[in-house]
Amino acid sequence: MKRKHKRVTRNISLIASVETELLSELTFPTCRDSYSSNDRDSIAIIGGELFNKGAQAMTFTVVDQLSERFPEKDIYLLSRRDYERPPEEKSQYTFDILPWGLEVYLALFSSTLDYLNTTDYSRRIIDDVRELLLDCSFIIDINGYALSSQQGFDLSFEYINNIVLARKFDIPMYIFPQSIGPFDYSQSQKLLLNPLLRTYLTYPELICPRESEGIKSLTPYTRNNVQHEFDIVLQNQDYNLKNIFTTAPDLKQKDIRSDAVGIVPNSKVFERADPEELYLLYDAVIEMLLKENQTIYLLRHSVEDLDLCENIKKRFSDEDHVVLIGEELNAIELEYIIDQFDFMIGSRYHSLIHAYKNATPVLAIGWATKYQELLSEFEQSQYFFEGRNEVNTEDFLKSVSEMVNNYERESISIGKKRNKITNDDLFDDIIHS
Repeated sequence: MKRKHKRVTRNISLIASVETELLSELTFPTCRDSYSSNDRDSIAIIGGELFNKGAQAMTFTVVDQLSERFPEKDIYLLSRRDYERPPEEKSQYTFDILPWGLEVYLALFSSTLDYLNTTDYSRRIIDDVRELLLDCSFIIDINGYALSSQQGFDLSFEYINNIVLARKFDIPMYIFPQSIGPFDYSQSQKLLLNPLLRTYLTYPELICPRESEGIKSLTPYTRNNVQHEFDIVLQNQDYNLKNIFTTAPDLKQKDIRSDAVGIVPNSKVFERADPEELYLLYDAVIEMLLKENQTIYLLRHSVEDLDLCENIKKRFSDEDHVVLIGEELNAIELEYIIDQFDFMIGSRYHSLIHAYKNATPVLAIGWATKYQELLSEFEQSQYFFEGRNEVNTEDFLKSVSEMVNNYERESISIGKKRNKITNDDLFDDIIHS
């Protein structure tokens, strides 16, 4: 109860701080005509993390590309969860990690620390974050899906705080490819959020929605800085591991059997549907694939999904051709595995991105517009199924059968589309801005 009271008090304090910044901005708008990003020595990445493998893949991609283009600058990942990792885990990376979130926001909005924001971090740590922002050339936001009423008011408000702080510290900001919208907030939430959206969404140098829905959602608030882009991981070619790791890692390259199909479930789909119906669907699919002499690999693309993979395996505990890959693997190792599948049945968005990057066809069970639009871009819409509705087992099995017969043809089609996508333009926008 005491912890909940403190969080409520912090939220109220943060809202008051942001409203004060908004009033100041409306009265005395920030002018940055003389600003030069070359005058500062650091780059900050927000919205990334190392637990979820999609977010990790985006973090690795951006760190790699920035290191190539700005070798003289220090790169920082701002992430509470990753800051709390053991020092030996963090030391493997070339980039530094500092905390971010509610307590940090409050401290940065105030010139002195008070009891509201000293619980989790010392003055020295907060000063480290403040010094970074004062020395920051630009901020890159790589949230996968945060600014949306579907993700809740709190996450949207925190997202806007990132832009408010970038403006407060006079830092150029780039919002890299991600899902944005819809903005179907309640009326009371709109009273707070709409003035913030109108004022601050015009600030970033670039906002890159991955989907047309994102462009539509942003249109009432900003247009000139909006640019449709494919996911940054999909645009990337290969990683230069020296840009990411302090010492070349011993990457685990698993040998996958021939005639292999991957299954990547997603806890977010299970939260929005009947779990038992989904398990029964996976049962039917696996039984069908076994009859086709396929080996099925159960793969987690996020730490939250291990239980799902283990539960599916338990239903086929005596079947050697249903293989659980339960160990912790990084995003690069997961991509190597996905590249070896004939095709994949996936529900994690970046598992689909990893598949398409390597011309591996997918059947997708999704829970947001981003899945449907991705498959549409690759002319694969017939293999998309809306996970928030009950998936018709007969229809799904027909699509699986079609994929078994046509995965080689679909792979060629996906590869052609993938080859048209490059990553040069997006990073060049930063260099030349």
